[in-house]
Amino acid sequence: MMIFSMRIIQITILACLLAWSSGEGWAQPQKIVKGVVIEVGSGEPLASVAISDSSRRALGITNRYGYFSLILDGSARSVVFSAVGYEPRRIVLAGDTVLSVALSPLTLQTVEIKGSNQQLLNINHLTITPSLLSNLPSIGGERDLIKAISLFSGVVPGSELASGFQVRGGGNDQNLFYLDGAPIYSTGHLFNFLSLFNPDAIQKVDFYKGDFPVEFGGRLSSVTDVAFREGNKNCWEGQAELGVISSKITVEGPLVPNKTSVLVAARSAYLNLFNLGKEKAVRNHKADNFFGYNFYDLNVKLNHAFNKNHKVFLSYYRGVDDYRILQNNPTGRSRDQNYRRLTNQLLSARSYHVLGPRLFLQTGLHATHYSFRYIEGNTQFQVESQQAQPWLIPELIYTKTDEALNRSRGAISDLSANLLAEWLVSARLRAKAGVELIRHRYQPINYRLQGTLGDSLILQEPTRMAFESAYFGSLSLDLSPRWQWTMGGRYSGFQSAGVRYAGFEPRTSLSFRDGESHLQLSASRTMQYNHALVQEGELVDKTMWVPSTARILPQSAWQYAVGWSQILKGFRYNLGIFYKQMHNLSQYQYIIGVPFVYYDWEANTLSGGRGRAYGAELAASKTLNRWDLGLNYTLSWSQRRFEALNNAQWFPYIYDRRHSFNANALFRISGKTRLSLLWLYYSGQRYHAPVGRIADNPLGYGYVVYDDLNAGKVPDYHRLDASLTRRFDRPENKYWEVSLNIYNVYSRRNTYRLYPARQIVVDSQGNRVGNRYVMRSAAVFPILPSLSIRYKFL
Repeated sequence: MMIFSMRIIQITILACLLAWSSGEGWAQPQKIVKGVVIEVGSGEPLASVAISDSSRRALGITNRYGYFSLILDGSARSVVFSAVGYEPRRIVLAGDTVLSVALSPLTLQTVEIKGSNQQLLNINHLTITPSLLSNLPSIGGERDLIKAISLFSGVVPGSELASGFQVRGGGNDQNLFYLDGAPIYSTGHLFNFLSLFNPDAIQKVDFYKGDFPVEFGGRLSSVTDVAFREGNKNCWEGQAELGVISSKITVEGPLVPNKTSVLVAARSAYLNLFNLGKEKAVRNHKADNFFGYNFYDLNVKLNHAFNKNHKVFLSYYRGVDDYRILQNNPTGRSRDQNYRRLTNQLLSARSYHVLGPRLFLQTGLHATHYSFRYIEGNTQFQVESQQAQPWLIPELIYTKTDEALNRSRGAISDLSANLLAEWLVSARLRAKAGVELIRHRYQPINYRLQGTLGDSLILQEPTRMAFESAYFGSLSLDLSPRWQWTMGGRYSGFQSAGVRYAGFEPRTSLSFRDGESHLQLSASRTMQYNHALVQEGELVDKTMWVPSTARILPQSAWQYAVGWSQILKGFRYNLGIFYKQMHNLSQYQYIIGVPFVYYDWEANTLSGGRGRAYGAELAASKTLNRWDLGLNYTLSWSQRRFEALNNAQWFPYIYDRRHSFNANALFRISGKTRLSLLWLYYSGQRYHAPVGRIADNPLGYGYVVYDDLNAGKVPDYHRLDASLTRRFDRPENKYWEVSLNIYNVYSRRNTYRLYPARQIVVDSQGNRVGNRYVMRSAAVFPILPSLSIRYKFL
């Protein structure tokens, strides 16, 4: 491994020296063109805008702050700026130029004509815009980023009640999420059914499933980089949305015109409004059960531009989920309760500096916190009947006699700092380098058993501290007008509890572009020092993050991918294949019935596991008059191997879905009305299937015999979603937008989980002759219609 990495470094240095010695470019003289791309009206910077010359040869893209810098041949006369959802714009060049390019959003009437101006599909990198989220059907009017990502080829969804996904055979905990540069550890609301990302606050999302930029590390499978909008710099505006599940409000505008802007976006569920007074009634024994749930999140972003070359950003996010269940026994003698609270919070301060026509600098300071708190238990009552008068109805008096509550909590907190410098060395060579430092603070599970007489048992895992660092750099070299080679890597380290780990993560890719065709080959190594321990099988999977230790080794992976993209007369398609090897995988050994989950977690976690995944991906899209059509398909295999499991033999990963397919269609009925359809199909997930039961057991009531690990497969999943949206314009740029959404149109009862059950066997006369044990299916959602209303009031 080390020899291979050193060879990569040597080859990279040699190539760069050749590029430098060959001159500044293929032609002389040259002109430097730099500037920023913004949106007309709001002044919002536009990231990932494609820049090309008159022959459609790609020249570059804008960075996340909308900036670009190009060194062009002296013969270049013009450049074209184009982005998904915007009118392309051609700029005529005279010489060295500083540009401020404003792009106009496409309207529904023109988007069908201009739809071909989208960038080529990329096998490893996808950019998601708010317009894409708006054009997908939703449940309860909730546009969901995670579910949108799970539609892409190479990505397979988790269960129906899940905000997670698996990328190219990896696990959900191997996906890295950033909110304005700060990492986040939990991504779900509403039992993980909805993601915590408020779409009204999102500017754009970069999703990487391979060929990761060197500034990203710490996970094996994917990176989702979410950028908040900066807020309108020219005028105040706001919008509100009322849905079945939650309501949202967003306000943005300038504090100092063209210099300082602010954006505030808030979202809250109101499911508890349907249960007003119900919890009190259950506690007073006047109702049998109570189920309460609420979540909210808040996004705030403040931006200030000192001048056109120096900007600072301050972002804050807080999201909280609360749910509680109370269940009275029919006799009134006991009450079960379950309370859970999940909290996500982050603060991010970043700056961006243009230090000349060729050098850009980004800095960041971030604080992240995720915690959970559970209360589970039972309360016992003595029931007495009192009758004040013979003619009055007897009154029941409930006296608490005993209470046993199991309280648990855990958390992870990060403080991090990073620096990234980008340098346009020449017309053919671009470089980036930087450093990232992270201090992790792990608070593993703590238990406190509380009874009527006080605490009876306290179990507390010690707090762990860890320090993670990474130094990274890369070079992108234009070998010719069509070939580009990128080479780089990260050197990462981790230290905790007296153990140290370090490793080099080389990354390289080779690209060929010829007009509207693109070939890409990539190879990358990633390392992961954090591990997520997951207790599955409940409505909300209990997840705890822990560090690498002497027993739990850091995970690592090598991934190789080849992809071909092309646009033929408006038909866009992408074909790719991938292969991934994973080492030192971890898995928590959860034992059903054990009350103290995760206690003594280090001893109960397997490490040293191996994984392999491979498959093929297809994505295609086409615009036909008023129709936008698209499909995604993934054929994949994903397997695991642990010495202590399945007789040390390879077994399917729980989310080893052989086929994953979806087709979507957007039909513009008119300039203000659109119909969206989405059909999904994917193979059922794996489970540990029982194959028989031994009834005769002198030590108990018999036991179940299982097949090989994860040999069973849940029935395949499919459903159709539909959405009809109508916009009603009002004076002064105000409008109403009404959406009718139908989730699971044909009410398919998809299996959420399988569970064992006993079935009575009868003879032909209806007499009971015995029992047999079967697996039964539990479904979650039938057909669910919903209505949402959006109003732009400023």
